Amino acid sequence: EEEEEEELGVVYEEEAEADDGDGTSEVTALAFDGDHVASGHACGAVFLRNTSRTLMRASHEGVVTGVHWEGGATAFSASADRRLAQWDVRTGTRVAALQAKRPILCMDVCEGYAALGLDDGSVCVCSLSPLRLLFSFKAHDSPVSAVRLVTVSQLVTSCAGGGVALWRLDEEEGSERRLTRFDGHTAPVVCVDGDAEKVVSGARDGTVRVWDISLGRLRFMLQGFTPYIGSVQLSSSWLMADGTNNAVVMMDFSNGEPAEEEDDDDEDGDE
Repeated sequence: EEEEEEELGVVYEEEAEADDGDGTSEVTALAFDGDHVASGHACGAVFLRNTSRTLMRASHEGVVTGVHWEGGATAFSASADRRLAQWDVRTGTRVAALQAKRPILCMDVCEGYAALGLDDGSVCVCSLSPLRLLFSFKAHDSPVSAVRLVTVSQLVTSCAGGGVALWRLDEEEGSERRLTRFDGHTAPVVCVDGDAEKVVSGARDGTVRVWDISLGRLRFMLQGFTPYIGSVQLSSSWLMADGTNNAVVMMDFSNGEPAEEEDDDDEDGDE
């Protein structure tokens, strides 16, 4: 008999239904390493391709919200159908699935671990080999809109309410160092990134904000973006972002100084 799925449990299956589409529906998740492309689509389809051909086609029962593939025999995808699925690339079959308690809205992977953002504000952290839940926690009061595992111990999350948070997963619960929140966006935050010194966030309010981790406050705010911003990428000295109509822009702020937050009610400019 086929084994039933349990909440937050792993289930092994013989076969997954393949999607009948051709991959032309809206792309909702994408991963690319220079040689291999994994894409997820609004129709639930998952495609794995190299530079010359399609290697695997599979399907979820909901919108695909995250994909991960490094060119090996195993790939992973997350979906609003609540499943984090593990795929056999050679056969296109789903060999295991982790079912979350709520729809998965976003996913990021680092060194064999995955962070999943759910629509109830929760975050699940899982291992990929073996596929199992490690722990979960309430990150925000609104749906988690983006997650970024900067390292296995540093996680950045954001939410539909405009909040951004940095979680130091190696710190004990209740420690003041475990969580730093950054507030300032006035619309859903849709993309985040970070490094050891700063966190960057892009939101539907048309701004990209760079936050100073050690100070816990705004470092730079960049304006002029449209509500359609979808991604930000950060290094030690430059920032790339879309959302400027049809352009992708790169900004070099290596010579910049941390911005001082302004008080709109301070007419005289006194601190």
